[in-house]
Amino acid sequence: MFPEFQSFLANRRQEIAHNEQGEFRETSEPDTSLASAKIMEQLGIARQPGITAHDQLSKWLLAASQAEREEAGLGLPIPASPVHFIPGQYNIYYDFKNTDIALDELQKAGVDIKGTLLDFGCSSGRNLAVLQKAFGEQLELFGVDPATASIEWVNKHIPGVVAKVSQQEPPLPFDDGMFDLIIAKSIWTHFSEAAGKRWFSEMRRVMKKGGHFLFSVHGPHDIASRIIKDVPLPKYERFAGHEKWTRDTFLLDLVKTYERDGFYFQPFKQVGNQGDLRLIEDAVTDDWGLTFISPEYLRSMLPDDISIIQRSIGRTGNRHDVYVVRRD
Repeated sequence: MFPEFQSFLANRRQEIAHNEQGEFRETSEPDTSLASAKIMEQLGIARQPGITAHDQLSKWLLAASQAEREEAGLGLPIPASPVHFIPGQYNIYYDFKNTDIALDELQKAGVDIKGTLLDFGCSSGRNLAVLQKAFGEQLELFGVDPATASIEWVNKHIPGVVAKVSQQEPPLPFDDGMFDLIIAKSIWTHFSEAAGKRWFSEMRRVMKKGGHFLFSVHGPHDIASRIIKDVPLPKYERFAGHEKWTRDTFLLDLVKTYERDGFYFQPFKQVGNQGDLRLIEDAVTDDWGLTFISPEYLRSMLPDDISIIQRSIGRTGNRHDVYVVRRD
């Protein structure tokens, strides 16, 4: 291992999640499985010991017939291209695990799961569909995404959700102070500094006073995962900043810059290098790539009346740090 990697891991040890044996922790499970447990209760499915609610519900869905799925109100199929879809552990449409994690984080921050909720970057609505099934009576659900085909799919297949096409630049097609809750999974993991600041300001605009916003970033835990486990292992040569990055040259540049500045960003060289961008009409790569943000630098990016009330390390995607902030 390069000395620079060893130094980074030592310096940032308190920001890297470990298991009880002191080893790097790869996974993070929901604490309460709020949505999955509620759906199972609705369906009359008894909880089994030794298995998480999201795993049990996912396996139940895999074993169920299409008729049983539809009767349970969980009959949506995996959408076909060009609708955006990122597969999870199970070959099903619904993202029970990450919805549970987001709700866990909001609940730990003392946030009531009610009111108007926006999924910013909702893709094909996997989280919105779970929220609609579990909390449709107490949440008014909205989604935005720049991929038109994905938004059309959401509006066609998820009753009770209002989804709209957004652009790569603000503003969003919503009124000021409209939302009690906003969630954004793996969005600020891609923005340039300038785009990240612009969109933080836009989140503030559409959030009610006293409203809450949950989002994820790549922090030291994610960097450690790349160094220790090679997870994830993208094609680093697709990013700008070097004629042809290798895994080592990219990560060495990353840890050097992160330790010095607290922020690191490299855009994709071409639109075709990233699946999300290919689905967006007239997409550009200037402000969309791979981003890493330290807690200290993140504070400088947020509007003055946005307060960080919670941070959890390595919480989603087994790697991302999750923040909950509030508009004061």
